[in-house]
Amino acid sequence: MDEGTSQYYFTASMDSGKTLCSLLKAIQFQETAIFCALPEGLKLTVEEGKCVQASAYVPSDNFTEYHVRDDVDVMFKISIAVLAECLNIFGSGEESSLKMYYRGEGSPLLLVLQPQSMHNVMTDCEISTQTADSVLELRDEDAAEVAKLVLKAPAFLGLLADLERSCDIIEINLSPEHPNVSIVTYGMQDRSCIDMPKSSDMVQSFSCESPVTLRYQLHHIRLIMKALGISTKVVLRCSSNGLLLLQLKLEKEDQRQMFSEFYIVPLLDD
Repeated sequence: MDEGTSQYYFTASMDSGKTLCSLLKAIQFQETAIFCALPEGLKLTVEEGKCVQASAYVPSDNFTEYHVRDDVDVMFKISIAVLAECLNIFGSGEESSLKMYYRGEGSPLLLVLQPQSMHNVMTDCEISTQTADSVLELRDEDAAEVAKLVLKAPAFLGLLADLERSCDIIEINLSPEHPNVSIVTYGMQDRSCIDMPKSSDMVQSFSCESPVTLRYQLHHIRLIMKALGISTKVVLRCSSNGLLLLQLKLEKEDQRQMFSEFYIVPLLDD
């Protein structure tokens, strides 16, 4: 780290913050996020109660410059809405270079943005930060993975969009036997079912050795829809304790990747 950046806990630069902005909006279902700068890249996490945890990952190779001090933990709470708004300050149609600086605990996150079409224009944004709350650890290392399903993200988005909005519960049935995947939704007076064999065009990979039935709040599953809209594929991993992990991959034009993932807690049996 050179003399100019040594005064900061964290600095980063990228040629365009547009994709980062889209990724943040994909997990923007709460006002604040935990911002964590790790040696391998950025991670921003939001939570809804103790039921849903979503994270956006930006590997360090997406940045032209990326430095994190190795003698401190760079983690703080920030308004994800304000951060996304600042990244989009020149409008969604404008590509803007981005630099980020964080001096230390209690300091604001400083953004410097310059639109690529206007070389003599630049703006600075300071976003206040707060001490980070503890992040839920939803994963249980002792819970085995019982099923894995890889789907085309645009097709799965279309399926979720078609589900009846009056329903509030979604049941996912997975089985090695046909039809392999069955999605059932329940409402006060409605029940619908969609069958999806592993030979379906939507399914890229399917792994399940014994029948599994999982139930979730449909509202929680719908929280992934923005992320699906900017992703190429989604991986669903089901644990023996019912915890559902959805991993979504966003591929950029330069072939580098960003990711989002959602942990969703199952409904308890009546």
